Order: sequence, then C-alpha cells, then structure tokens
Amino acid sequence: MEERIQVKARGLRAFEVSNILDDNRLQVIKRQPGVLAVIAFYEGFPVRSVGKDDFEQVAAIAEDFIRAGERIASDMRMGVLDQIVLEAGKKKCIVFPYGDLALCIITLADANLGLVRLAIRQLKEMEHSHDKDNLGR
Repeated sequence: MEERIQVKARGLRAFEVSNILDDNRLQVIKRQPGVLAVIAFYEGFPVRSVGKDDFEQVAAIAEDFIRAGERIASDMRMGVLDQIVLEAGKKKCIVFPYGDLALCIITLADANLGLVRLAIRQLKEMEHSHDKDNLGR
C-alpha cells in the first residue's frame, strides 16, 4: 500500500507527497556506524526523520544544496544528480534525490561512507522494486 504524506509548504495549502519511505527504512541508514540523523524532505520541508538535529533548518539548507547540485550537474553536462557529499571538520552530509523526496544523512567525520552508500543503494533498490510491483497492478 502506497503511503501519502501531507506537507504544508511555505504557507501554501497542504498537498500530498507520494512515497514508500517509512521509519524502518530510515532506520536502516541510521543504524550505520557514525550516522547521526536521516531526514526525508520535500521542497525544503522535513516529512520524516530519525536521529537528533534541527530538522527544519537541515531540510531547508539541503533543499538549496540539491537545487544547486542539479544546476551544476546540468551545466557541466554530467547527467542526472545521484548524490552530493559535503565533508567538513566534525561532520559529513550526504544529500540525494529519492523519488518525490530527497534525503539528507548527517554523519560523524569518521563515518565509513562506503557503508552508508551501500545502505543508500539498498534503499533505492527497495524503491525501484516497489515501483515495478505497482506497475504490474
């Protein structure tokens, strides 16, 4: 069964975002060593999250990050944006599109990004298998 999440964007009327993302799927990523938080967002507004952080602020900034990354990838003729990684002194941030949404993962600086990327790949495979299942109905 596909879930519908209601989102209110920047004072506008509420609308629905379709996705298959639930807390259990976010927890798969959150359980990776060094992961502090996972935020699913739409148009800069958090719709689901696990962990501890200022989700409103992170979602707004991550939305800007995604839009800039998509523009840069397009301008540089790199293809469709897969993910953006920001590494700073104490933390890392991975932002990537996920269906109608985008996800932002905040980790400690020493987190193994290979394991986090593997969890992301598994999450995306679940999304694609769900999409295929729905096409057959």
